[in-house]
Amino acid sequence: MAYRQPDFHPIPSFYGKKLPMPRLEADVFECELEGIIPEELNGSLYRLGPDTQFPTLGDEDNVINGDGHMMKWRIQDGHVDYKSRYIRTERFKAEREARRRLFGVYRNPYTDDPSVADMPDRDNTGNTFAWWFNERLFALREDSHPHEIDPVTLETLDRFNFDGDLKSSALSAHGKIDPVTGEWWAFGLFSERKNIGEISLIVGDKDLNLTREETFIAPIPGMMHDFAVTREHVIFDVQPWTVDNERIKAGGPFYAYDPSLPSYWGIMPREGSVNEIRWFKAPKVHVGHIMNAYTEGSTVVLDAAVCEGNSFPFIKDINGNATDPNDGFGYITRLTFDLAGTSDEPKVTSSGHIGEMPRIDDRFAMSKHRYGYFRSLDGISRIDWETGETRSYDLKGASVAHEGIFVPRTPDAPEGDGYLLSVVNHYDTNRGELLVLDATTVDVIARAKIPFSPCFTFHGSWAPNAG
Repeated sequence: MAYRQPDFHPIPSFYGKKLPMPRLEADVFECELEGIIPEELNGSLYRLGPDTQFPTLGDEDNVINGDGHMMKWRIQDGHVDYKSRYIRTERFKAEREARRRLFGVYRNPYTDDPSVADMPDRDNTGNTFAWWFNERLFALREDSHPHEIDPVTLETLDRFNFDGDLKSSALSAHGKIDPVTGEWWAFGLFSERKNIGEISLIVGDKDLNLTREETFIAPIPGMMHDFAVTREHVIFDVQPWTVDNERIKAGGPFYAYDPSLPSYWGIMPREGSVNEIRWFKAPKVHVGHIMNAYTEGSTVVLDAAVCEGNSFPFIKDINGNATDPNDGFGYITRLTFDLAGTSDEPKVTSSGHIGEMPRIDDRFAMSKHRYGYFRSLDGISRIDWETGETRSYDLKGASVAHEGIFVPRTPDAPEGDGYLLSVVNHYDTNRGELLVLDATTVDVIARAKIPFSPCFTFHGSWAPNAG
């Protein structure tokens, strides 16, 4: 295979919007403020996303293969400071030393430069979720072990594997924190790196001791980016973006979309075994991100962003063809699984609202929730599942909002009483800002501005009184 170093820096597209790739590590002391930061907001908003430091090798690459870049918005006593740093993975350090791109397309070592052949951690870009857990900060990436990050300096520390107890080669980018027990629930997709559908259920206690690890084989070797946990059940969702080892060896993409397959939903008792998983099928229900789930009697209710087709336009179908982008819009949707019934399909009820990156008031995770928050086409929205009402803040001009993070006004405030924090890129001015919204009205309270447009981020956490 020939290795080509492009003479340009590619700018990827995500949800139809152009993304900046600034390659900039920055400190902004005393961000310009418009409005007044509420006195209750003291802590740090951590965000993590992809920011490729060198152009890709080859043409078939995508945004999720970018190097991890974490940002911190430190809010204290009405002031906001900004800091961003790359995650210093082994992959990042090797390319920085070589001063060029060494690694090829997403999760395909057969497309790498020969100088890094057989590098054991080649996929670990640390680019997906800035995860705050029990006063510690981690950079999560679903196909690898996370890196711990210094919450003050954003320095990359050691990789984390539950003190060597974790057998799975992967720890999911989307975990779930139990607000009652403090546990970290996660999974490992392709946990043995066989790519045959092997998945591990992983649980750590609040003190980061590994308490549970069980492995099973899913019905298909498909993508599972997120999952759900209720007080009584665990829900695994396996999507029809499938893996074929022969395709990978031929230099092809890791994932390919198979429109002939449904998504598969495995539900097991939380205190049971993976041997008790019951599989449901959901045709034309494709999910990347889940808002929350809860159990009512023999029914499991799950809210997610659902699309009928391929929601990842950079992933082609199994025949190598591009898919219709109009089928890839996600709608905020409720799936209802009847565990006492005989049907192997859930009930699907769409809210009618286009949206992605769904979140909730995390104090109500794993239990029945009323409010959900999501990125809408033009900004940030809140849905009231009790009334069906949706409220939105719409951006103006060529702008895009990152995922909205809910922060309660006080630790014991009612559900939904607090603030939404969202980073915004303004492409017409090449500037960025942190929006502080009232979570009830979704009106702007304050803006903290920086003099450049930061890298786009996938997921993040609020860390109260930290940073």
